[in-house]
Amino acid sequence: EGIAKRTSCDSLLDSQGFYLPHHAVIRSDKTTSRLRIVFDGSAHEDVHSSLNQSLYTGPNLHPNMLELLLRFRKNPVAFTAHVKSAFLQIELDLRDRYFTRFFWTDNWNNNPYVLNFTRVLFGLRPSPYLLAATLKHHFRKYKERYPHTFDLLNSSIYVDDFICGRNDVPDALRTTLECLQIFSDAGMLLRKWRTNSKQLDFLWQQEGVETEFSETSATDLKPPNKVLGLAWDSEKDLIYFDPKDLLKFMSRKTESKRFILSMVGRIFDPIGILGPFVIKLKCLLQDLWTLGVDWDSELSPKLLHKWQQWSSEAEGLTEIKIPRYYLGDVDQELSSFDIHCF
Repeated sequence: EGIAKRTSCDSLLDSQGFYLPHHAVIRSDKTTSRLRIVFDGSAHEDVHSSLNQSLYTGPNLHPNMLELLLRFRKNPVAFTAHVKSAFLQIELDLRDRYFTRFFWTDNWNNNPYVLNFTRVLFGLRPSPYLLAATLKHHFRKYKERYPHTFDLLNSSIYVDDFICGRNDVPDALRTTLECLQIFSDAGMLLRKWRTNSKQLDFLWQQEGVETEFSETSATDLKPPNKVLGLAWDSEKDLIYFDPKDLLKFMSRKTESKRFILSMVGRIFDPIGILGPFVIKLKCLLQDLWTLGVDWDSELSPKLLHKWQQWSSEAEGLTEIKIPRYYLGDVDQELSSFDIHCF
């Protein structure tokens, strides 16, 4: 597909550039691309800078994550999609390709050869900016033709995820088709569409829209979708925190201040679903600091009891589910509403 190109490996030590280490990552929870190669732009020797340390990140052009999630809960019809291989659709300048070299071989019995990427690579510091800037530049072409969808795309794309909602199915379908056209004109594909609306899902199938479960039976159980780190059960239209990765980390059974602080950092709760639960852990952390407990010392029986009580409740976090749509229980039609946060 022209994503990488074989290049000369003469005078490796004298040439300007960077050679990216890489390894395989297997994700059994993915429906596509379960095996992928990860290139590490942060790797470096002790006396040298990494590639990422030498690159300019660029300004943040993405919408505020909290605001995006709050908007996602605003409309009765919600839908999400994903840009296929988004970063790899943007070409690198010829002068920059020397810094994306890597060794490869098709046969372990042969010497490796050198390739370099011709496209923007996921995992490098400026890549999110380059993708966002490219998309926004492309969207501007449709400001007059599709004004509503233009505004929506500028506020609803987070890296390569499209997170959106509309008031009714016809509007949602129109938005879908316009978005597909806009991305198609850029040589990009919006796929893995998902919605809480059975009617919209049916219309998508009639229009040939590639949904996340296009090849599965209607009776098959659909696993929850991840929306900016939160789990979304589109069948029941509920959002919740999936503790699977957290429980896996907790299985290490390390009971220390260092470990508990790591636990706090691993709980991603942007809209405060777990507030009453997380505050207990933060209070325990406050006690550890007040008592001057060392980073890796054993906890006292009282502190250990608090920690074990908290960790025993972690498995029940999946039971804390809230409606995705703010007004799911409201029967009458509202022209407007206000959200009060405390």
